[in-house]
Amino acid sequence: MNMMLHRVFFFISFYLYVTYADHIHEWDYGEFGPDVWYEKYPTCGGRLQSPINILTACTTYKSFTPFIFESGYNEQHSFTLKNNGHTIVGTLNSESNLSGLKLAGGDLPGTLELVNFHLHWGENHKSGSEHEVNGMKYAGEIHFVHINPSTNQTAVLSIFMQSAFFQNETTNNTVRFLDEDTRKEWKRYFDIAQTLKIEDNTTIIYLNLSLLMGKNLRDFWRYEGSLTTPPCTEGIIWTIFKEPIIFVESEFKSFRQNIYFEDYRSPQPLYARKIYRNFFNDTSSSIPDYSCCSRKDPNKPSDILKSSFEKLYYSTYLIYILLLYFFSITF
Repeated sequence: MNMMLHRVFFFISFYLYVTYADHIHEWDYGEFGPDVWYEKYPTCGGRLQSPINILTACTTYKSFTPFIFESGYNEQHSFTLKNNGHTIVGTLNSESNLSGLKLAGGDLPGTLELVNFHLHWGENHKSGSEHEVNGMKYAGEIHFVHINPSTNQTAVLSIFMQSAFFQNETTNNTVRFLDEDTRKEWKRYFDIAQTLKIEDNTTIIYLNLSLLMGKNLRDFWRYEGSLTTPPCTEGIIWTIFKEPIIFVESEFKSFRQNIYFEDYRSPQPLYARKIYRNFFNDTSSSIPDYSCCSRKDPNKPSDILKSSFEKLYYSTYLIYILLLYFFSITF
């Protein structure tokens, strides 16, 4: 009997060990968080990393071709939502009777297809977005990840999520601030997604991506960056839309309480990269230009040597003038 109990205990212990080991992550947003990702994933310490803080006074205007969203974006599609241990990821299910989710234009290379969409959020309504605008954070950020299957070029469309508080969220006050169709589509998403409390939980939901993206897809910023999670692959084309989608705060709260407390990476150094905008006047900055637009990389040896040489030159010149003055008085 004791032997039997010993074997049962052994198998239960082994099962729990395997299950636990299978869900140990090499990275997370806590002990193995963004500050130490580079130790295991060196690219996370690279010079083209995302996200970034967009200093609007430092952006450059550039004309872009219009985005072309194929008809599939206006149709209801079947998505699998999954808790992958870091966030909730939505992936498209195979549907032969519907158009694909393809994207072109916007100076993107060729035609790209949707890979997934996922959210990033924070511990309160003042943090959660990965990108920042003049140091300002939003409550969250949506990433629609696309890839060109011919070249493997990845491009991400990013939309900020702004949190709004309502005393009574069932009243018509909500409609004044939110697009009604977009609001309803996201509410269906949150109602389902918040039930995926355990890693590897999945469910199927039908969603319309055009409704999820909203109507404010005109003005945006563009730069070259990376994935915001390990392995932090660089060479990603980022499009950050200027106008956020407004959400009801209780929906974010349900994610913080039921899924994960937070899942975002802070802005990374810009270095010598340029940020472009497709609109002429940027009036969103209340911060004066404090010489933030310098494209020089202070870590480049050439800049350091040049600065040191200039200091030596002017110091030597000053000493020479003083010596001339001294000898002219003496003699």
